Amino acid sequence: MSGRERKAFLQFTTGCSSLPPGGLANLHPRLTVVRKVDAGDGSYPSVNTCVHYLKLPEYSCKEVLRERLLAATNERGFHLN
Repeated sequence: MSGRERKAFLQFTTGCSSLPPGGLANLHPRLTVVRKVDAGDGSYPSVNTCVHYLKLPEYSCKEVLRERLLAATNERGFHLN
C-alpha cells in the first residue's frame, strides 16, 4: 500500500488520520480484525471505529480483498445531525 492508502486505511478503521506517538503499538483500543459472517466477494469490509474493529468478509482471493478494502477506504463517511 502507498502512504496515501495506508493513511486512508487508518482513517477508515480508527477514525483517526494519524497514529498515536509510538505507533500502532500504542493504539488503544487495539485494532481487531474479525471475519464477517455470511459475506463473500460481493460484500465490503465494515468497521466500528470507536473500538477499532474491522470486519472482513471471507474473499476468494487477495486481489478481491485488496479491491474491496481500497474501495471501502476511499468512500467518504456520513454525518448524523
